[in-house]
This record gives sequence, C-alpha cells and structure tokens, in this order.
Amino acid sequence: MKMAEILPSIFGANLMALKNEITFLEAQGFRTLHLDMMDGSLVPNIAFGPDHVSVIKKNTAMKVDVHLMVSAPEKIIDKVIAAGVDMISIHYEATIHHIDILQRIRKAGIKAGIVYNPSTPLSSLKYLLGYVDYVLLMSINPGHWGQRFLELTFERVQEVRDIIGNKNIAIEIDGGVNAEIATRLREAGVSLIVVGGALFNGDKMENAARLNAAIAE
Repeated sequence: MKMAEILPSIFGANLMALKNEITFLEAQGFRTLHLDMMDGSLVPNIAFGPDHVSVIKKNTAMKVDVHLMVSAPEKIIDKVIAAGVDMISIHYEATIHHIDILQRIRKAGIKAGIVYNPSTPLSSLKYLLGYVDYVLLMSINPGHWGQRFLELTFERVQEVRDIIGNKNIAIEIDGGVNAEIATRLREAGVSLIVVGGALFNGDKMENAARLNAAIAE
C-alpha cells in the first residue's frame, strides 16, 4: 500500500481570505496545494490564470499541483510552466497533442499528469505511460461543485493499476472525497487525494485532523 497525501483544493477555500487559508494549510502540515485552472469552455466555470498561479506559488512553501481544466492546453502550457509550479496535469479530452504537451512539461522539470473524466475510456493510457508521472481520475463530472463521489472510481483505479503495472506512476483522485472515502482510496493504492468541501466546509481544524488521520497508516 502506497503512502497517501491529501491535496487541498484551493477552489474550495475562502477566496476572500486566500492568504490566510494558505497559511492555515501550511500549519496543518499539508504539503501540496491543488489548483484548478478553468476556462469556461472545457468546464462551465472560470478560475485563475497563469499570473494568479505564479503569485500563489511565490507565496507558499507548499508544492503547487495545477489541474488544467482548459480546452487546447497547448495554447497556454508555456505560461503555466513559467509560473514555476511543481505538477501540471492536462485533460485527455481537451487536446490531441497529449505527448507533445506532456514532454514540454517534463522538459521543464515539472511532474506531468494526464486526466480522465469518469466516462472516458482508459484504453489510451497504455500509450502515454512513458510520458506521465501521475494519472488523475475525476471522481465527479468536472466543473460542477457539490456532487457525490462516484463509486465507479474504485473500478477505474484498479484498471489504472493494471495498466501501470510496476511503473513508478502515481494515481490522483479529484472530486467529492471525504475522510471515509480518503481511507478507502488509500487502501486501493491511491497516493494523491484532492479534497475541497470536506476540508473547508465547517470546522477546518477538525476537518484537517480527520483527513490527515484518514490517510495515516
């Protein structure tokens, strides 16, 4: 069983007090911040641009994991790379230039990931294994908040594990995760677990403790 890490999703935080929220996350021991970039095309919402990402990266000790929820990511990837982040993932559904973009990310010394929506077949993954450091499976339909975690995700995790084999490629899950689900994901072999509402809604201190306990071995 791989060690797991909780990645707080900044879109679930209080954006009016973003600096304080990031300081809180650092104090709770979170090591990586998950940041969605949305263009209003691939998904309905619009959030964050490369300049915003750069400012956030410069003002946190955490690593920054950028989830590019944008159409034609090849048009913006160089600007995102220039923001100095640590991880960048692109949606399989968003482009036909997967390998070229993933190579550009890795050439910059950044970890590269490929994202699959819940109903997207995973058959293409075997052709991308040589170009990715992690696979991000959406466990909700992207771009709509407050959805329930899709149980079919566990079947897809096993499918990814079968395709990956013994290669050093991490699995990341994003969408609808709470502490109980985080434990189940860790037990299923997921090492990167994105959490939004289950952390930021309600008592953040209690939520953080519950989530950190959920992934403790």
